[in-house]
Amino acid sequence: MSNKKNILVYGAGAIGRGYIPWLFNPSDYTLSFVEQDESIRNLMLENKTFKTFMTTDVGYKELICNPHNCFMPGEENPLDYDGIITAVGPRQIFDLRDTLSKAKCPVLFFENDASLPEKLMSLTGNDNFFFGIPDVITSNTAPQSLKDLDPLAIVTENGTCFSDQGASIISGDIAYVDNAELHKQWMAKLYMHNTPHCIAAYLGAMIGKEFLHEGMINQRIYSIVQGAMAEMEDTIVDLYGIDREFASWYGHKELDRFSNEFLFDPISRVAREPFRKLGLSDRLIGAAQLCLSAGKIPENILLGIMAAFLYDEVKDEDFHIKILIDALDPGDFLQLIINLNPHEALYKVMIDRWENLKNIIGDIENE
Repeated sequence: MSNKKNILVYGAGAIGRGYIPWLFNPSDYTLSFVEQDESIRNLMLENKTFKTFMTTDVGYKELICNPHNCFMPGEENPLDYDGIITAVGPRQIFDLRDTLSKAKCPVLFFENDASLPEKLMSLTGNDNFFFGIPDVITSNTAPQSLKDLDPLAIVTENGTCFSDQGASIISGDIAYVDNAELHKQWMAKLYMHNTPHCIAAYLGAMIGKEFLHEGMINQRIYSIVQGAMAEMEDTIVDLYGIDREFASWYGHKELDRFSNEFLFDPISRVAREPFRKLGLSDRLIGAAQLCLSAGKIPENILLGIMAAFLYDEVKDEDFHIKILIDALDPGDFLQLIINLNPHEALYKVMIDRWENLKNIIGDIENE
């Protein structure tokens, strides 16, 4: 009889298929997946294995994962598992509400929204929900040479995973930390990773690049991303008492990650759903508001916001953002679409700099 722990992973995408297998030694764990995408699900069931590749200084190291099962949504029984991890995206998590309400084991959310555990607790009455932070960049694809080895191949970095200590029964290669440490790591991830990361993606899209590292080669783009990183570093140090040495180290680490030529991080993945990223409390508008509250005008983040406004990808579910910005005058767009109040400082700063910001983005696009 096996003494292995059984882990159920919702989402066999970037984090689910690329990073999570590195956290759980196959000698001690079995992994099963729930995946909406039929093509991925069928490949996992047919091949009964997949490869994930971790970047090194000179290339990649390989991990072969042999999933126990891959379910279509609704086929799984959450009562069969010792731990559940979600990696489906904040918009999709509420579709799992009824299923997760039945869970008796810890449910760990690897989503970019720290409020999700509390929201799901309120909706379900289940208190087994916890927040986790995979401090890593994982692509949702791989270079062709690796995909030739395995069509399910994915590339990830070697990162560190932090979790609310309430989920520690899951164990694995995860740092289970107290609320203070989790908050510090989340502030760094939200503002020093998420903010400049998506800015790099929107700027890279402006010059027609496919992967993040290709855009970061452009010196003007690198300079703006670096500037946005510095703006966020100063802000979280001032407002949240984050240690300057930690914040500086974190920023340098992130810039190296964004430029990692082995990662093949698709711009379409990082830039997707711009309206979510432009939420009032999220990584662009929220970040700029935070800087202003600390007495700083975030010139580089404002450029990133304008690049997000101008993101023109017809395959993205938020593709109509470009249609709206072209159809409305700046004040109406900011007020009706972005939900900024005309009395807010950010509204006034954006209106004052509107044409200049568009011109700078246009100059980058036309280089």
